[in-house]
Parts: sequence; structure tokens; C-alpha cells
Amino acid sequence: MIDQWAVRRPDVDARPMALFGRLSRADTLAGAAMAATLRPHGLNRGEFDVLATLYRRGTELSAGALASSLLLSPAATTNRLDRLEAAGLLARVPDPADGRGVLLRLLDSGRVLVEKAVEDHVRGLQALLGGLSDDERDQLSRLLARLLQSMAAR
Repeated sequence: MIDQWAVRRPDVDARPMALFGRLSRADTLAGAAMAATLRPHGLNRGEFDVLATLYRRGTELSAGALASSLLLSPAATTNRLDRLEAAGLLARVPDPADGRGVLLRLLDSGRVLVEKAVEDHVRGLQALLGGLSDDERDQLSRLLARLLQSMAAR
């Protein structure tokens, strides 16, 4: 692709397109692999993210704080919470510090599910990274972190 652009438009450096094309393709492949790993647990990626966030935090969390940590809109958060609550995996409980607010509590069934799902999830992610050494994984992680900081600053 870079060579083709060099012929048609030698004045354009196509390397950024190639880089972001690779990132996009990696995200597509990773997303499909994660969906396949989480499907047997009855979860999609977004639902897993909600349960995993509550599990990692180890405490109740407001819907707003959850949405902020997952970079979601309030509507997208509400839809996920409704599905997970209907499935008996989390509960909305009154916030003792705010009479109008609610907190999200991971129920035992949600905790058990996320503990099972995370094992398969991590195993699947490790398989996706199988072509890289530990040093290469660390280097890629550092470079992506720098890229994200740079992009966020713009």
C-alpha cells in the first residue's frame, strides 16, 4: 500500500495510513477473538467490561463513575446496566451519601461469572500476542501508551 501511494502520490507520506490501518485491523481481529471468548459465558465485550470494572474496584460504584471509567455515554451505560441487572449479575442500590443517587453492586453471581470469564479472556489475549516476545509486548505497550497520550493531548 505504501509503495502504491509512493507511485501515485510521491509527495504524500503514507506511513501514518499504514500504521493506523494496522491498528484498526488489529482492533477488528482482537474484538472478534474477544467476542468468541466471552460468548460461551453469555457476555459481550461491553458487559464484561462493566462486570470486570466492578470486580476490580472491589466496591460499589456510581453509574456516572462507571461510565467515565469506561468512556461511555450515559445511555450506553444504562443499556448495559439494564441487561446485567435483568440477568441477576449486578444490582442498583441506594447511595447512602446521596438520597437521589444509586450505586452499582456486583452480585455473587456476577463475581463468579467474571472470575470464570477473565481466565478465558486473558488466555485468549495471550494467544493473540503469541507471535511477540515478552520484551516486544512490553515495548508495544509502552509505544501505544505514548501514542494515546499524544492523541489525547490534541
